[in-house]
Amino acid sequence: MYADDTAILARNKNPKFINLALNRHLKTLEDWFFKWKIETNVSKTEAILFSKDRSILKYPPIKMNNKIIPWSQECKYLGLILDRKLTWIPHFYYLKQKFRDLTRKFFPILARNSSMSRENKLLIYTAYLRPVLTYACPVWGYAAKANLKIIITQHNIMIRNICNVKWYISNTEILRALEYPTFKEYILRLAIKFYNNIDNHDNEAIKNIPAYIPDPKIKRPRNVLISS
Repeated sequence: MYADDTAILARNKNPKFINLALNRHLKTLEDWFFKWKIETNVSKTEAILFSKDRSILKYPPIKMNNKIIPWSQECKYLGLILDRKLTWIPHFYYLKQKFRDLTRKFFPILARNSSMSRENKLLIYTAYLRPVLTYACPVWGYAAKANLKIIITQHNIMIRNICNVKWYISNTEILRALEYPTFKEYILRLAIKFYNNIDNHDNEAIKNIPAYIPDPKIKRPRNVLISS
């Protein structure tokens, strides 16, 4: 039996208290793992300190099973690449490459000169390719416009290929003619549904999550509801 993608979170303005809290918690986990004969893979364990402070790497690392876990610049959790400043740039480049790799497999039927109808091409894109770009978008949808452009460009290129349009026709005109939502409109729709489900969820742990109102001055996930 395997259990992976487990996370421990500690918050404090002083990184030294974060270090102390994590080490204490890990020591408690070590005792629990030993009692129940559960083995942990320290080599696959990562530690990341979310902060704009460039000097965080000088703080003492955390330890597990007497092995040092150094601070990382980014880590992968549940398919998301979290960078230290939460700009989401590494994750967007990861999505871009993953999208391109999958697109190559569909190229024979989605190419400009393909004999498949436009409606079926759009159906394939909507069902198989767009979900790659929008995975977990309620979490990163508040990212800066310049960063979001990394994946929005891939979306627009694919739509243009499917429609085989001339260079002088704008993306806005294409989507309007297709009655197809823009990338931002679609992730906003997903975000609204996601956060509504959270607010109305009957799980006690989810109910105990503190609610907050989006604030343009503070970059947090629910800001996608106003930034889009």
